[in-house]
Amino acid sequence: MSNPAAPRSGPSSAQYRQRHQGFLAGLANIMAKRNTPLPPALTGIPTPNYDPNTSQFKMIEPSPTETGCFRLAGRDIDLFKLWGLTIQQGGGSVIGNHGTWAAIASQFDLPEDLPQPHASGTTSSAHALQACYMLILAPFEDLYKKNVHDQQRKAQLSSRQGNVMNQRPGTPTRPGQGVANGMQSGFPNQMQRAQPGFPSANAVAPQTPHQGGTAPSIPQSSASTAHMAAPQSVDASNVGEGQASDTNVLEDIQGGIKRKLDSDDGEGKRARQKTGSELPDANAPVTPAPNSAPSQPLPTMTGPTRTRSQPLRRKIEYVPYAREVETYGGRDLKSIEAELGPHRERPLRDINDWGTVDIEAVTMSISSRISTELSYALTTLTILSTMKGQNPGSGFPLHQCGDLFDELLDLMEELALEGVQVQDTFQPSTTEIDIPTHRELVNAVYEAEAMPFAGLERRQGSADPGWGLRQRPGDTILMVLVIIRNLTMVGENIDFISQQHRLVDLLLRLCVVVREGASLRAFASALSLNDLIAVRKDTMVILSCIAGHIFFSNPSSPSKGTLKTATRLFQLCSSYIIDPAEAVSPMAYVELKGIPNHAPPSLADLSLEVFTRLSQLDSNRQVFAKAIPSASISILFSSLVHRLPISDFDFQVITRESWLSYLERVVMAIYSLAFLASPSLKNKLKGDRAIGFKGVMLRMIQKFLMHSNPDARNHYMVCARRAIEAMKVLDDGEDSFDTSKSVAPTMSFGMGWGEVGDANSEQGTGLLGGHRTLAWDLLMQREVFGDEVMFGELESLARVEC
Repeated sequence: MSNPAAPRSGPSSAQYRQRHQGFLAGLANIMAKRNTPLPPALTGIPTPNYDPNTSQFKMIEPSPTETGCFRLAGRDIDLFKLWGLTIQQGGGSVIGNHGTWAAIASQFDLPEDLPQPHASGTTSSAHALQACYMLILAPFEDLYKKNVHDQQRKAQLSSRQGNVMNQRPGTPTRPGQGVANGMQSGFPNQMQRAQPGFPSANAVAPQTPHQGGTAPSIPQSSASTAHMAAPQSVDASNVGEGQASDTNVLEDIQGGIKRKLDSDDGEGKRARQKTGSELPDANAPVTPAPNSAPSQPLPTMTGPTRTRSQPLRRKIEYVPYAREVETYGGRDLKSIEAELGPHRERPLRDINDWGTVDIEAVTMSISSRISTELSYALTTLTILSTMKGQNPGSGFPLHQCGDLFDELLDLMEELALEGVQVQDTFQPSTTEIDIPTHRELVNAVYEAEAMPFAGLERRQGSADPGWGLRQRPGDTILMVLVIIRNLTMVGENIDFISQQHRLVDLLLRLCVVVREGASLRAFASALSLNDLIAVRKDTMVILSCIAGHIFFSNPSSPSKGTLKTATRLFQLCSSYIIDPAEAVSPMAYVELKGIPNHAPPSLADLSLEVFTRLSQLDSNRQVFAKAIPSASISILFSSLVHRLPISDFDFQVITRESWLSYLERVVMAIYSLAFLASPSLKNKLKGDRAIGFKGVMLRMIQKFLMHSNPDARNHYMVCARRAIEAMKVLDDGEDSFDTSKSVAPTMSFGMGWGEVGDANSEQGTGLLGGHRTLAWDLLMQREVFGDEVMFGELESLARVEC
């Protein structure tokens, strides 16, 4: 076996690459038609029906640097070279019988033993190489050998017919002469076909050699069969370096294999059709060929003899070479994109490229309201807002430049209201708050854009043609909001931003939706509905960072401004939660989206986080209780209960961490609403069968506390404990903010319990009084028995009045 890396005279590297690509294309085509496609990373040929999960080639590791190679023992194994070396030895089955895989493995510098066992279970590199070859190239080898056999048979038949056609009267037939004449004619694949019912014009009687006996056999050393020689004659060194041997293996792959596949395709598009031939005269006599000895005389046909005016047209089957055209209309688009790409895609400037930025100059640029200065200032602040400090949670120090933050708020307020001080006519409601949902806003935008000539209609917030090059105010407002949102993400800026009460009030005014009949519009005249949706989302992100630092003042008798802020915060959070089409259980939401393993609704999850942080303090809950009417609290409470899991499929969905955190926020929001609800509203929510609060909460607590896996119960303890607390608060039916009741000590001035009384004694049947058996099972759980507070609350819920 010659060294594949040895230099030899042959085709250039470009020709080798062309043959290498042709080999990979033929291999990928064959395996794809066998419904066993190879990985595209291995052959470089895209295969649409390749599935990495079910493919039998998962054990093959494609080379990350070379196309047509796979990795074995840390080395790249070229499929083309492996094919040539194996075919030279007679094929994969012959090598397997003779045991020469070790010699082929040495050609790739493979060690004798693999560092790790192969996927096939062997530790020998030779056996692993054999397994890879039989998996990838064995089907290709079988089809190749079958094609070579068919081509040899056709060549022999064509040579015999060429020998008959080129004979002259009086010339004896010699062995091998037909093959030579067939090759001299230039049509080695020529085959004459006789019309049915008529003798062929060139038909002759069976011939007998001048020596007697049977017809001579075609030697394997003839010119035509040398071209289609057996694969044992392939030179492995030529295949390894891309230099063609006399057998021209790649022509067999690109030509013969392609014709074989096309003939087996069944469509018949490559079937040869007759292009025309002269039919011999039916009355013409059949004359035997010279030197032939027929066993019986041939019958003759009477009539005039007509000579053939022209030779028969011969069919030649060939596959033309075609060059792939990469131009479109004479233009090479790839070259054009390569030239324009560097100039069109400018790299982002590094933060250090800005040098020293004068914050006072940036502040003055914003204050000037000059378009060029304003553009420079906002662009600079956008870059600076993404700056990260050396310590975690540090970045652009906003607390050191309060004037800059005030200028940003002035700019946003001026553009939103277009310089007109609009009177905020907020009036607290005692019946119900109108809450346009997020889904209504999105549907309104879709309906407006679907109207005929929607682009020509002037709407609120659209650009005025008379402005010229002036930027639309809505875009500037959105850019300022992005800057504030980025600055809020920095931990050291949260305290400063949360103390800016003007910011929260301004953001809530921008988020106000005005309902005019069946249409909706933004309260800020500079904002369109599209801008309003983006502003509300950015506001929710800002509030999620500072909600824990917002404290309402004077909760016992809040001012009108405090009530207005609390009402608008409740409206904004509820708009993402109360929509009936989206307030569904986890499994119903996944089915609604149609995507398995879908994450919980992001906007609803964000609004729940804001509301739970705002309502975490009792003082803030007291303000919400005074600002929000009972009807609005009931709507939000019902929507939250509908989002809880109820079926077994729902509990399978919430096993993921994202859904579990979402469920914890839902239960925490239910507890906050139950806490701030009035006594009459608590009794109404407890007995409302349409909500089914008791059944949903009891099933969820049972699933969490009686889970079959003890380790999984710890993950659900937060939800279970908060659910029991919410049921306890709702079951008491008392005013949570009433502190007028005094609790006497158990022992006072020597008197016992009977003389003073027990203020903590509870009367009436508890919420779980009709489920005492299940309640006792829950009380006997280890996690409940070890938690004194949860045990006492659950026992109180299971009480029965005697």
